[in-house]
Amino acid sequence: MYPAEMDGVPVPVPVKHSSAEARRRFINDEWNPFLAELEQESEAAASRRAQGFLHHEVMPPHSVFASFTARCLSLTQRWHGRGNVSAVYEAFMRAAEWDGVSLYRFEDIRQGQSPDGYIRVLDASARRELYVKGSANKRRSEVVGRVPQATGESPIDNLVLPGLMRRDVARMLFVGHRIQQWFLRVLRRKQQKILGTFGLLEASPEIVRERLGAVALQDPKVPENSAAFRSLLERGTILQSYGQLPEDVREGLEQFLETEFRRSWPEHSFDPHPEVQDFLEHCHKHPGRSYGRSAVTHKHHLLRAFAAREVRLVWRSDLEKFTQHKYFVVKWSREHPLLARGNSPTGDPLVLRARGTPEVTRFRKNVFPYAESHGLGQSGGGCAELVDWPEQSLMYELGTLLCLDEASKVPNHNVTDIERIVRDCLVLCPDGPIEDHLPGETLHDVGQNPVVASSVGQTQHTQAMRCSAEDFPLLLERRAPRWVKRLASWLDIIQVGSNEDAFFVRVQTKTPASHEVLEFLIELRLMLMKELRDSVDFTVTCHPMQTGEFVLCMAPVACLKRIPPAPGSSVAFEHLNPITKDLFSEQRLPSACVDCSNGKGNVLAGSSEAWELAMEGREVLRRLYDFNRRPGTRKLVEAYFSRTLGNPLSEGEASPKKIQ
Repeated sequence: MYPAEMDGVPVPVPVKHSSAEARRRFINDEWNPFLAELEQESEAAASRRAQGFLHHEVMPPHSVFASFTARCLSLTQRWHGRGNVSAVYEAFMRAAEWDGVSLYRFEDIRQGQSPDGYIRVLDASARRELYVKGSANKRRSEVVGRVPQATGESPIDNLVLPGLMRRDVARMLFVGHRIQQWFLRVLRRKQQKILGTFGLLEASPEIVRERLGAVALQDPKVPENSAAFRSLLERGTILQSYGQLPEDVREGLEQFLETEFRRSWPEHSFDPHPEVQDFLEHCHKHPGRSYGRSAVTHKHHLLRAFAAREVRLVWRSDLEKFTQHKYFVVKWSREHPLLARGNSPTGDPLVLRARGTPEVTRFRKNVFPYAESHGLGQSGGGCAELVDWPEQSLMYELGTLLCLDEASKVPNHNVTDIERIVRDCLVLCPDGPIEDHLPGETLHDVGQNPVVASSVGQTQHTQAMRCSAEDFPLLLERRAPRWVKRLASWLDIIQVGSNEDAFFVRVQTKTPASHEVLEFLIELRLMLMKELRDSVDFTVTCHPMQTGEFVLCMAPVACLKRIPPAPGSSVAFEHLNPITKDLFSEQRLPSACVDCSNGKGNVLAGSSEAWELAMEGREVLRRLYDFNRRPGTRKLVEAYFSRTLGNPLSEGEASPKKIQ
């Protein structure tokens, strides 16, 4: 039964528990129209990409998905009693497939399944080929009417581009863009005149191409001398985007504009004062962080930059129009402090984020996907977001220049954020069993990789993928599950490898974000860090079940080291377990690390040999966990269980029902 009240306040009954008529009205009158809007935006993005729009024109503005997110949370709160953004996330990922950032689509990667069902293998060699092919198709670096997308402290610290730039760069961007749009309008008027001349204003694209093709056959010089005619001949429709112009026309115009800009406005005439230039470089390399590690110093130099004629301040909403990397935001509040490994002799942890701190997760697409709807959940970027401040407000428009809550820019390496993993998973999953889900809702799991499997160490991020625990048999394994009343959870240790330390802790619960469950896992991580110092790392994941429960997995692993492969070795990258001295190349494994993908059985194979190894299924996972083991962890974990829970694995309290 759903509670009638909480703390004396009446709780609205979720619509899904109401009458059939109430459910029908909600779905038909409110949810389905909302879902149609989401689908329309996804289809519009795909259409713009297919029509040749510029990459930064493909995705809708941030404000569109910010509005969708708020509406989705409100609607799902009413339906389920707990809000989620599953439908928005899926629509966003479908749209982001076409943003021009990813060089391949996940569906283009060859997949296979081991006979026992334990491993889904992905062809990493095909993934590399698609990436190389996509790179080769990219245009040269564009400086006119575009803005570089690479900025920040890491490859993914580029969601909000810095709003300070040299005046010559700003002119290249904004004046160049205006000239490009003027040129586009001129061509559009010429195309309308051409269509009117031949009586084709109402004709279909096929008829336009057919009629103009006949004209081109009679006089081949017509398309050669007219960009407007040639574009009509190629597309059959009037141009809608500058990106639809023929490649050579764009190249010629941009080279001309770049030459003229540099001749009219020599770069040296816009050189800022050295201190201003240093501040400018800081804002691009470390967005959202105070200059000189001082808020006062930062504000002083910011005002100085505002006054410098060589520097241009650009509103964030104006710059976002040229940003390819789009995202949407979900707010939450931290209930447990975020701890990192400290350097003190006693091993005391560092508190990076205190209890009660407001947090955000910024969901974006993973540009190198290895799963369906593969996204990243990034921490804050040192700036205000639309959930708190609207466009046109100074807090929003100045973006990372204000360094708002710069402590939110926590690193990813050695900072396993269990609470963020769980909260990201919850907000991406509808409440309850799948028969309660609204149309368009689906399940997503979330995890955070250990250091050796994370290529981006400076920016905290989780990995989100569309799947449920039922998709990967290892996640459903049980050894000696016991019901722990205090946690309202089933607790188990899953022995994956043949060595006792090749395991993961498994918690199955309906309430993964409860204070007790989070505290139990956070304290377990803290204990292992104190005991084993810098010789242990963690892979932590949260997986929804189709029954409405969640499976939390924590695998303590060794801190694998990347080392150069031996001469003649068959592996491209060698890995060493520094405790056991085992080498990856000697283990007959397709992949080296227990991370949030390989660790559940979603394995990338970089060669035909690796593909065949992955087909061994559960046996490969045994060897993988054996290779990644950190000796001594099993005994420490069992001692922690005994100390905190009274050894639930041997004397668990009676369960309210048998585990499913």
